[in-house]
Amino acid sequence: MPIRRVNHVVLSVSDIEASARFYTVVLGLRVAAELPETPTWPAMVFLRSPHDTTNHHDIGLIENATSAAEDLSAMLRPGLFHVALEVGTLDALEAVRDQLEAVDAHQVSLDQGMHLSVYGRDPDGISVEIIWRVPKWSEEDEMYRVPLDFALARKRWGGQLATGAAAGEPA
Repeated sequence: MPIRRVNHVVLSVSDIEASARFYTVVLGLRVAAELPETPTWPAMVFLRSPHDTTNHHDIGLIENATSAAEDLSAMLRPGLFHVALEVGTLDALEAVRDQLEAVDAHQVSLDQGMHLSVYGRDPDGISVEIIWRVPKWSEEDEMYRVPLDFALARKRWGGQLATGAAAGEPA
């Protein structure tokens, strides 16, 4: 009984309103449902892609963290290192980079061979990777990480080439 794919991720956050705002306004997810706080369970917000999906939610937020990460040392502890989300075009990836920069949440943009990535941090310091899958890569290709040159990538593939789930490829 092998696993087919990751269905959703639930993030422990310190301020559910700030986190929900980041994931909806900055990253474009939409609220699928909300679960109010009860005496026995913290508040939750369930987010999903604005595109066709069979998932109820892709990311859940639960307000049970006591405080946001103060520095990058949180990356060195066991636990979630980052969440990766996918966009369909290179133009969309660059737009996400611009949105992250506008709220001072952009970390780095990288060409990693199999996909191009933009990394940012949410209000609690959780690292979020946004990817665009490059066309025609294979498992035998060498892995690398170099700074992403959007102009060079656009020259190679154009800005509107849909790949990954946006092109109907399997998850």
